[in-house]
Amino acid sequence: MNKILKKLTYLIFVILLISCGTNKDVNDTKVNTYPNSKYKKSRTAYSGTLNKTEYDELIKKLETELKTTFPANKSILINYNQKAPNCINVRFSEKDNKQVTNNRIRISSRMSSNYNAIDFFVYAKDSYNKEIYEQMNEFIIDSGFFYENVFTEHQNCAGFLIIKPNGDFYKRYGEDYYSEVKAFLEKK
Repeated sequence: MNKILKKLTYLIFVILLISCGTNKDVNDTKVNTYPNSKYKKSRTAYSGTLNKTEYDELIKKLETELKTTFPANKSILINYNQKAPNCINVRFSEKDNKQVTNNRIRISSRMSSNYNAIDFFVYAKDSYNKEIYEQMNEFIIDSGFFYENVFTEHQNCAGFLIIKPNGDFYKRYGEDYYSEVKAFLEKK
């Protein structure tokens, strides 16, 4: 009976640990690094359709900020990283984060090619893993425009925005989101 009680106590402890979340101190800041209930609440999504004027105005601002011109017939995928209290990747080593970042670039590039899109990677000045992003040509540092005007919720350290040529858009906060990117790009 005593062994069963010990096992039951251990099991309850493990369940509580997982459900409450695990925090990691990063520069004296508590960061939730596991996909628990707190993390799940930080994942939010928005979708809709911009009218022609809204679309044209947004595209002009994005082109200015990204120093490029978008082809008229392509969807735009902006992958974004920022410092936030919910960030799964913070728990990984630098080596693992480099691998995750390379995988993100590879997957985003493949999906962009498959679904007639152009992709960008933007990061805030104080992002976790900025040392990795600074070394990669694919990443653009945010002047503050995206942080203040596009990705205005700051509870999750990653997200994306897709804008289709017809004005349909989808914005999502949360890491590991490529199945959602694919589903939206496939949608007619």
